[in-house]
Amino acid sequence: MTKNLDYAFDEYLKAHESEIISAIEHFPKKLEKTSFRYSRFVIPTFYKMHLVTSKQEHLLKRVTSTMMQIINTAVRLYFEEVHLAHVFRLNPDAAELIKIDPGFSRSVIFARFDALMEGESLKLVEFDSDAPAGAGYTDELESCLLQEEILRPFVEENNLKASLRVQEVLDALLQAYEEFGGYETPNIAIMDWRNVRTMTECEYLKSFFESKGYKTTIADPRELKYKGGKLYHKNFRVNLILRRAVFDELLERLDEIQDLIKAYRDRAVCLVNPLRSRLASTKAVLSILTNPEFDHFFTENENKIKREHLPWTRRLMDAEDFYGRKKIYLIDFLKDEKETLVLKPSISYGGKGVTIGKETPDNVWNETMDKALKGDWVVQEFVNIPIMTVPVVINRRLDFAYKKYNFNVLVYGGKFSGGFARLSDESVINVAKGGGLIPSVSSESVPERLDV
Repeated sequence: MTKNLDYAFDEYLKAHESEIISAIEHFPKKLEKTSFRYSRFVIPTFYKMHLVTSKQEHLLKRVTSTMMQIINTAVRLYFEEVHLAHVFRLNPDAAELIKIDPGFSRSVIFARFDALMEGESLKLVEFDSDAPAGAGYTDELESCLLQEEILRPFVEENNLKASLRVQEVLDALLQAYEEFGGYETPNIAIMDWRNVRTMTECEYLKSFFESKGYKTTIADPRELKYKGGKLYHKNFRVNLILRRAVFDELLERLDEIQDLIKAYRDRAVCLVNPLRSRLASTKAVLSILTNPEFDHFFTENENKIKREHLPWTRRLMDAEDFYGRKKIYLIDFLKDEKETLVLKPSISYGGKGVTIGKETPDNVWNETMDKALKGDWVVQEFVNIPIMTVPVVINRRLDFAYKKYNFNVLVYGGKFSGGFARLSDESVINVAKGGGLIPSVSSESVPERLDV
C-alpha cells in the first residue's frame, strides 16, 4: 500500500537527517532555475513525492482507460439523446461552438481526473477535460527530485520511475492529428492568453516539442489569422493546436477570435482538446454517470467502474426526484444529510464555491443551499480526504507536517499518463493555503527473490 512506501520514505529521511535538512534548504534555489513557476513565483512544493505502488498503478490504468470511454460516451449522449441535452445548460453561442465537428472521433483527448485514493480505494470526484494543465510543471519537478543525490539510494531501491508526461501529451496530439487527416509534419501552436500566469509551462512544452523536431509557437487566440484556407500565427503556419485557453474564456471573447473559429469550423486546423470536450468538464455530467436510469447507455464493465469509483452526484434541479430509490424533499434532505454532502457549482475551477457540509456552520450551509438552489449546482456524496506527511525544517531539526491532499490523475489519449498531488491545510485543496504541488511517482514491482 502507498502508506507503507510513504512511511519508508519518511524513515529514510529521518535516517539521513543532517543531509536532508541541507537538501530541503537548497531545493528552492534549484527550482528557481526551472520553469516551475506561477507568474514570477516558484510554485509551493515539498521535498517529497506522492508514491504510487505497482498495484495502484495497475488499478489506475484499468479505471482511467475505461473512464475515458465513459466520458466520451457521455458527450455523445448530448448529441444523440435530445432529452439529456438540458443537463449541460449551454447558452446558444456555446451550443454552436460545441456543435462543430473537430474531425476526429473522440471528444476528450486530454483529461485530469481529480481523485481521492487511499490504498486500493479510488474515487474520482471531478473531471477537468476542458484544457487541463500540469504535465510540464510536474515533469520538471519530478526530474529535480529524482536527480537529488541524497535520494538516489531510495529511488533505486524502490524502482521509482519518471512518467514522461509531456511525451504523452505530444503522442496524444499526434494521434489526434493523424486521425484528423494530417499528412505533413505539423507545425504546433500552444494556445493560451498572452498574460496567463502559467506561461512558463507553455514555454517548457514548446521547448520539448521542438527538441522532438516539431516547430512550435505560443499563440494568443486573438493573434491567429485565417487566410487562403490556412491558419497563421504571425507568419507561422499552424496545423495543430494544443488548447490551453479554457472554453468559457474563449466564449467570452468570441468576437475577438473569429479567425480561429472559422478555421476550426472549416477543418483547416486540428484543435485538441476540441471545444466539445467542455461537455465532459461540467460536474453535472456525474449526475448522468451515477444515475442507474442511464446505465443502459454503457457496458456492464463501464457500469461496474462507475459504481465503484464515482461518488453519488446529482444536479440540484434533479435531486428532488431520487436519492438512491427513495423520494426525497430536497431542502430537508440537504439539511438532514449535511454531514455527508458537498455542494459545488457545476462549472468552477480551483475549488471555488465548493462547500463541505461537515466543515460548514449551519447558517453558512443554509446560505450556500439558497444560492445553489437558484443556480447550476450539484450535490455530491462526501468522500474522505486522505492525509500525508511532508518534511519540514523547524529550528534546524527535521519534522513532519500533516497535509490533506488530492491526486490529480492525468489521462492522455485514453490512457493513464502519470499525475501529481496537490496538498493543502484545508479540505477544499488550495495550494495557496499552506500547501503545494508534488509529483506522483510510480514504483515498479520487482519479483521477490527466493532464498536458496
